[in-house]
Amino acid sequence: MVDFTKRLGKKAGTKPIDPIEIYETLDRASDKGPLRQAQAAVLKEWHDQRRIKRDAIVKLHTGQGKTLIGLLILQSKLNEDGGPVVYLCANNFLINQTCTQATQFGVSFCIADDDLPAEFLDGKSILVISVQKMFNGMTKFGLGASSVAVSTVLMDDAHACIDSIRDSLQIRIPADEQAYTEIRNLFSSSLEYQGAGTYADICNKNPEAYLLVPYWEWRDKNAEVVDTLAKYTASNSIKFAWPLIKDLLQDCQCVISGKSLEIAPYLPPLHLFGSYYKARHRVFMSATVVNDSFLIKGLGLSPETITDPLVYKDEKWSGEKMILIPSLIDESLSRGVVVETFAKPSDRRTVGVVALVPSFNKTSGRVMARALPQGKTLMLKLINS
Repeated sequence: MVDFTKRLGKKAGTKPIDPIEIYETLDRASDKGPLRQAQAAVLKEWHDQRRIKRDAIVKLHTGQGKTLIGLLILQSKLNEDGGPVVYLCANNFLINQTCTQATQFGVSFCIADDDLPAEFLDGKSILVISVQKMFNGMTKFGLGASSVAVSTVLMDDAHACIDSIRDSLQIRIPADEQAYTEIRNLFSSSLEYQGAGTYADICNKNPEAYLLVPYWEWRDKNAEVVDTLAKYTASNSIKFAWPLIKDLLQDCQCVISGKSLEIAPYLPPLHLFGSYYKARHRVFMSATVVNDSFLIKGLGLSPETITDPLVYKDEKWSGEKMILIPSLIDESLSRGVVVETFAKPSDRRTVGVVALVPSFNKTSGRVMARALPQGKTLMLKLINS
């Protein structure tokens, strides 16, 4: 007969915290093999030398598997202390991509539609969420002393996230709203003094005309600005940023154009986002760029963190890119000339051509698919100039 009392006294098995070891225990899809060399090297260095440090930057070239590295780091911290962990994405596309990879590799995760899920708060799974959900004046994570305590925050595509954080701290009021008119009139004298013609264009709603409110005028009339904005806090253009900068308006700058006015702080008040600012560990993932200095101002990182990122030291070659702006080379090289010269259909082409444009509106035009020799296909998107 089995004596169960002897077994009841044994301690429960501990969870692994080495991310490479964790990967080997995952119930991943059959087509997912071992870690890549770059992934294994970065994870080993993080686990051996960086896991006790508060901040770390992971820099790898595009396509080297940063998403899986981030998921394994968060799972490691989850296994270590059981506190809530967050995977922040720059947009919804990256959220879907991260969730897909987490599913393929067998990493437990959750998402937040309205309220923060219990499995995240209880430290049972990784929360994958957009950076906008954490950084806004009505965040479910709470502000200041009311912020949800988070063990580890990981920010993917950190450079893009900075832009989202900056946008969340701005009040942008369209010209057709009453608050815009009242603030513009409040500074009409100083704006007109800077440039009477430009100010006239602003009043005529020319979107290309803009003026900066002088900082001394802005500080002198800070009380009037606060009173004006406070009347319209129910407006979507004000309510999300108002809780963040309402007590910091004197340390903001204001730009007024014919299309809208924008109010933004000189320095982001990151201390208000306690879930980020007070997190025990923070990891920032980024593609390789030349200058990371703006991460100091944008995310409050120390210079030491910036200058000592986690990289794959055995990288031999990563490719090179050259970006040419034709109109800066010669004024005659307009968009129409470039499209006609380089995107003209030809049966003699042996490679494909891709045209990258800045918005969906710019994609309007002709789409052609032409058969090429050797069974190749060329697809061109010709942009209307």
